[in-house]
Amino acid sequence: MKHKLMTSTIASLMFVAGAAVAADPTPVSVSGGTIHFEGKLVNAACAVSTKSADQTVTLGQYRTASFTAIGNTTAQVPFSIVLNDCDPKVAATAAVAFSGQADNTNPNLLAVSSADNSTTATGVGIEILDNTSSPLKPDGATFSAKQTLVEGTNTLRFTARYKATAAATTPGQANADATFIMKYE
Repeated sequence: MKHKLMTSTIASLMFVAGAAVAADPTPVSVSGGTIHFEGKLVNAACAVSTKSADQTVTLGQYRTASFTAIGNTTAQVPFSIVLNDCDPKVAATAAVAFSGQADNTNPNLLAVSSADNSTTATGVGIEILDNTSSPLKPDGATFSAKQTLVEGTNTLRFTARYKATAAATTPGQANADATFIMKYE
C-alpha cells in the first residue's frame, strides 16, 4: 500500500512539473508578413477627402428596352469629390479630369466591363458630367468647369449616367473604373 501511495505521489508530481513546463514555453518569433503604408505630401491648395479618394457610384439597374436609339441616357446619378483644408491663397480654383478606359464606339464615354467573369453589357457606356452638365471625356485631360475655392472644405459635384452607343443593347454587368486628377490654379 505504501508503495502504491509513493508511486501515485511521484506520478502526480511528474504531471504537475510537466504542466508547469508546458505553461511556460519559450517564445518563438517568426516573420508574419509586410504592411505597406501609402500616402503623399503635396504642395496643393487642398487635400482630397479620404472618403472621396475611393468611392462607388451606384448607377442602378435598367432594362435594355430603355435604350432604343444611340444617345439614349438614363437618369443622372450625383456624386461628389470633397476637398479638405483648402487654402485659396495657394490656388483660387479647382477642376477635375477623369481618366479611364474609353468606349470603342464613343471615346467620350467610359467603356463598361464586368467586375467578375460574368457577361458584360454591350451598346452602352458611362458618361460623366460636371456641375454645368458638360460631359467630361475620360482622357485625363478634359477638365471640369473651374470651381472657386473657399477656405476649408469644398465640394465638387458631378453626375454619371449610362448612354447608348448602339440602337440595341445586350444585358450584362455595366461597370467601369476611372481615376481623377485635380488641377489647381
